[in-house]
Amino acid sequence: MRILLAIVHYWDPEGDGYHQSLRPNPAPRIAALQDQLLALRRLGLRRSYLHMGDRCAYPADEAVRHQIDVRIITDGAHHVLDQLDPAYAGLFEEVPTQPSTGRMLGFEAQHYLASQLDAEYDLYGYFEDDLVIRDPFFFRKMHWFHRMMGDDAVLLPQRLELVGAPSVVDRFYIDGPLASEDLEALNLLNGPVVVVPFLEEQMVFESPRNPHAGCFVLTQAQLRHWSSQPHWLDRDCSFISPLESAATLGLIKTFRLYKPALEYASWLEVQHWGTSFHSLLEVA
Repeated sequence: MRILLAIVHYWDPEGDGYHQSLRPNPAPRIAALQDQLLALRRLGLRRSYLHMGDRCAYPADEAVRHQIDVRIITDGAHHVLDQLDPAYAGLFEEVPTQPSTGRMLGFEAQHYLASQLDAEYDLYGYFEDDLVIRDPFFFRKMHWFHRMMGDDAVLLPQRLELVGAPSVVDRFYIDGPLASEDLEALNLLNGPVVVVPFLEEQMVFESPRNPHAGCFVLTQAQLRHWSSQPHWLDRDCSFISPLESAATLGLIKTFRLYKPALEYASWLEVQHWGTSFHSLLEVA
């Protein structure tokens, strides 16, 4: 598939320190972005197998590889792109924009994706700059779900954190249920629970009890439909913060959202880089 990804990236060393992007040390931002870019490259076209007879490499995994075009959306000034290892320079193109503030950069990413509708990509994706895809079938699963459920349904992954050593929790899913009153206030366009066979088990998709995922992936038809709605680019920031709102609120107003039920969270997941949520765990 041909896939266009807009990655929202911001770093301000003089920020308030609430997020890693607002702290003076650029190292975590550099490491997160490089891990993200490397993971995306591994989903791309350069896949081969070793032929033991002639010791040569030949194309492999051709049925599931993708052409992924990565655009990093910045404000043109606050970023770490010039500090990345030179090996990563050719893996993306920067798209400088002019948001009213850095916190509104996500809406510029939405605008950019819609500006590329005539390029006719199979999928259009929005990602925060600290999300790492480990599953080679990540985009295939989303495409399969769309074919099964139609244009009015969007599947989101469960975010998780991983640590580099044995821990009290080894796979920590960080988008747990919101309070019931918060869910009611969001007025989610709830769809029915979907149960489908998977291997010898069943897979359950449900309206998310927490709609945030830091990313979304849409078909061309879905993005065209959203961008034609009255609320398109309304810059509504009423969900937690502008960052979370840009990734979430427009979807809520437009589509029926689904995630894998938490009992099956690993079926579609994306890694949140670092251990900022994991560090909140209290060890008895």
